[in-house]
Amino acid sequence: MKFLVYSLVNEHTIEDSLGMADYSYYFVMRSYLPLLEKFGTVEVLAEPPDDELVTRHQKEDECLYVSFSPPDKLAPVTLCPVVVVFAWEFSTIPCEEFTKAEDNWVHELKILGCAITHSSYSVAVVRNQLTDDFKIESIPAPLWDSCESIRQTRKTNFPQGLTALDFNCRAIDSASYELSNTSVRPKLTNSDFTADLLGQEWQEEPIDLDFYSSDMQSALIGFNEPEDWGVWSKPGYPWILLNELIEGHIELQVEVQGYGQNVGEQLNLQIGTARAELLLTEHFATHVFNLHLAHPNNVIAFLGIIEKDGGMVDPRDIGFGLRGLSIRRKEKPSGGLDSLTVNMADPDIVHEGFHDAELWGRWSAACLCTVFLPRSVRGDVELTLHIDYSLHNDGRTIEVSMGGEIQHFALQEGIHSYHLQFSSCCATNYIRFDGLQFGGTGNDGDAREVGIGLSKLVFDIKMTDRVLEEEPVTPRRRLARLVEDSRDNILYTTILNPMDARKNWEDIITAFVYAFRETRNVTLLMKISHHDFTPFFEGIFTFFTELHPFKCRLIFIHGFLSEPEYKQLMEHSHFIVNASTGEGQCLPLMEFMSAGVPAVAPFHSAMLDYVNPSNSFIVESSAEPTHWPQDPRSVFRTECQRINWESLRNAFVDSEKVFRRSRRHYLKMSKFAIDSLEKFCSLPVASEKMERFLSGIDWRNNR
Repeated sequence: MKFLVYSLVNEHTIEDSLGMADYSYYFVMRSYLPLLEKFGTVEVLAEPPDDELVTRHQKEDECLYVSFSPPDKLAPVTLCPVVVVFAWEFSTIPCEEFTKAEDNWVHELKILGCAITHSSYSVAVVRNQLTDDFKIESIPAPLWDSCESIRQTRKTNFPQGLTALDFNCRAIDSASYELSNTSVRPKLTNSDFTADLLGQEWQEEPIDLDFYSSDMQSALIGFNEPEDWGVWSKPGYPWILLNELIEGHIELQVEVQGYGQNVGEQLNLQIGTARAELLLTEHFATHVFNLHLAHPNNVIAFLGIIEKDGGMVDPRDIGFGLRGLSIRRKEKPSGGLDSLTVNMADPDIVHEGFHDAELWGRWSAACLCTVFLPRSVRGDVELTLHIDYSLHNDGRTIEVSMGGEIQHFALQEGIHSYHLQFSSCCATNYIRFDGLQFGGTGNDGDAREVGIGLSKLVFDIKMTDRVLEEEPVTPRRRLARLVEDSRDNILYTTILNPMDARKNWEDIITAFVYAFRETRNVTLLMKISHHDFTPFFEGIFTFFTELHPFKCRLIFIHGFLSEPEYKQLMEHSHFIVNASTGEGQCLPLMEFMSAGVPAVAPFHSAMLDYVNPSNSFIVESSAEPTHWPQDPRSVFRTECQRINWESLRNAFVDSEKVFRRSRRHYLKMSKFAIDSLEKFCSLPVASEKMERFLSGIDWRNNR
């Protein structure tokens, strides 16, 4: 016998299809392959089959087309028997046409004459709408056997929870932020981190972000909606979360402009311990800084924004406009002295508050004057000012600010060079003079108001060991350092797609926090099964502000975990969590329980076959009307199970008590989980059911 096997999603498209319609069928198909190989040869098809392909294969052997898909998405095959393998979790299957004839599953299944599903609940639903003798078998994905190595690991090494996980993915971790009821601020330094920022490792490829793009590879927090030119910031604490962890020596380029009251004000950028300072201008300007990040970091924060004054045209409260940002790897700078000379006679010098250039330099023309530097400086800087004329400022003390530091000096007639020392300047591309007096030149025919005559600025930049040889960069991908006794660290894991309303991610998060608001060393790790993380940022940070304060920990991770990483998660999780309104079988729950992880889960739909009080903390539920998910009319034709939120919270509380007070009880639940899932989804059990199913196929009954 030859099985022609097809799934709508395959190994080449699964990473980009996570969370999209029917993506889970790929994982079911993959689990089924060892089972099908016990009964014949298997051909996994990259494209949907047709009768021409069937004819070619039938020359070699008798064929059976096995489609891992909903009944309404079958390929047009008529020359061999067709078996559809589908999951279902509602109280009825579609029995009406919405947009096409195939919408009616009852009609499609009658034509097929047989089907495979994954639970006794689904079998009962189908037979209730067809006939009691309709040929349908419950064969869950036979994945129990593949978890043997994890079971053995958990027996010999008790799960360590969060402290043992080492992933290469993106994450939002509540421990990495300073939370309040109005804002979420990333912790920008690593001085006392108990949690490391987590993200994809930077491959040192250039990063270019255009904030007018609809496909931005970053998350914007504290910004308005992007427009076709870029994006306006909100006041307060705007910041960017990058996909990758940036480290080492980099060049940061940012294109910004000020708005209203923020024009002419300082804007500070911070990435970890590295800082840069720029002046916001009325029009877009590009600023380039050379920075060193001693620790990997993926947060760029903007500080210093002034809230809106009255009288602004735009009704929104706007701080600055952001059009683009880029990051490049830079070589480590050489030691010794670096120097920069700014000749004020250069007509190309960018400035504010000075007159036009003359052969010797420029006159200041305002109390507050700014010189923009041709490149950024940072570190220990000795500044030499060459002032040809002090004029109205003789004896006056002038303020000079640069890179977050302020120095003062007193002008004296006859002295033309002044030396100022700036220590540990943050990266900056401007210098400012304040407190200048000005008046007439004293020359007939020259009506200008002038202050000092500045001819040259010389910057001697000392790249000290402290600047050049900062703490070495070491990869940090762990979710937590081992700072707490692992025996007190409880890890609850849930794997879901937040776009799938059945999964109830809101209930899981709120119930967890209300259960453990005052409890440390308890973490909920939510693995997001969706190809795009960006749509969930707003919801996650809203949870942080609305639920604040809490001592427990929430971690959201995103990315396609490798097989070793996924095994880590099963080996070191203490509980697996499900709070869905219905499940066709729930592969993550089955895998974790097969590995010996007790559950917090409901007792309904497919879970009726393997969840019970001996292996799980039961979440209560009750029936409520709903619509079939593929029905565009959204008319109520079926039922799902509404979760009892209080019961979910209590299940969290009870599970934590059992884990802390009775390790023996916890281990018994682990053993019962293994035993229950062996009876439900082991290969021998699936083989017996498959043999029974195949023996009853009418090979003459083609579509």
